[in-house]
Amino acid sequence: MVNKTLVIAVDNSKECLKALDFALKNFPTGYTYHLVHIQPRPLASSIVASAAAAEFAYENLAAVEKEQMEATNKFMHEVFAPKAKSAGAEAFAVIVETDGDSSSHIGKAVCEYAEKIKADALVMMRQNKTAVARFFMGSVTRYCAVHSVTPIVIVPPTA
Repeated sequence: MVNKTLVIAVDNSKECLKALDFALKNFPTGYTYHLVHIQPRPLASSIVASAAAAEFAYENLAAVEKEQMEATNKFMHEVFAPKAKSAGAEAFAVIVETDGDSSSHIGKAVCEYAEKIKADALVMMRQNKTAVARFFMGSVTRYCAVHSVTPIVIVPPTA
């Protein structure tokens, strides 16, 4: 049997378990799963709203980044990877860091990872955002749907 590679983009939410469930149900055998979380490095400007607090943020940025990375690592290795492995799938939990925290930065990192490992498909969860939220915050799934050279399976929230 030919082994194919799926990249499943996840964040630190239980909703993204639906994307994994979908992949396990619809691609049960012959696939290797790369469970990919993009970890944006926090920028003080996105953490702090006031200039007075900016100095504190810059001084503590390394601690914040470390704490975020530990939380992500824990979630990936205690929730996502065991679920995939319990279904008998070969799974890798991968955390990719990016310097921006916008949808386009995160989407670009997802697409680049999928292309780098020559994934056969990219599985992403469609979040239930309002049109206003998508306009102001963007959508990682939309970015990937437009820019990815890897075929994408978009899992609806109702799946």
